Amino acid sequence: MTTTLAIGPLAMHARALGMARDSQAQWGAISALLEETFGHKLFTALLYLEEHRLMKRLHTSDESISPLGGFKATGNGPWSRLVLEEGQFYVASNEDDVRTVFSEAPMLIDRGLQSAFNIPVRHQGRVIGSLNMLAARHAYDDADQALASVVAGLCAPVFIEAMKDAQSAVAGVDRSALDSV
Repeated sequence: MTTTLAIGPLAMHARALGMARDSQAQWGAISALLEETFGHKLFTALLYLEEHRLMKRLHTSDESISPLGGFKATGNGPWSRLVLEEGQFYVASNEDDVRTVFSEAPMLIDRGLQSAFNIPVRHQGRVIGSLNMLAARHAYDDADQALASVVAGLCAPVFIEAMKDAQSAVAGVDRSALDSV
């Protein structure tokens, strides 16, 4: 895709995101942007509360696979280190890759979700969340990571706004009852 071809649709989605009047409309605009740019069968967005080592699912395109809300503890696993701590992209190409990272891998694979592309979202140099897409085998092997960085930057304000609400809710979280990644 040439720069001229890429900027038109990107600008259209950036405008839609900027014009969205509530969080539901914002996530709809983000999902449409990611669908057109990279494609996905499942899209989820995770907020990362670094100081608490917790994540919260802000959006999902399919609650039967990835329910909204609640918190999940971050561990010292490969995905947490790569995406949340180092701010690197994660690409899963096939079922073996999906199994190494996702505790719910058998269910994902059964639903045809054998690859993943996880894009860290940053603000002030820190990772504040992740845009996560899943699709069929090898869907993201050649994903344009430079374009993914631009998309993450466009989405950062939505994560920043969600951070305000999550900070007050995190005080009552019982970490002993949480799943970890």
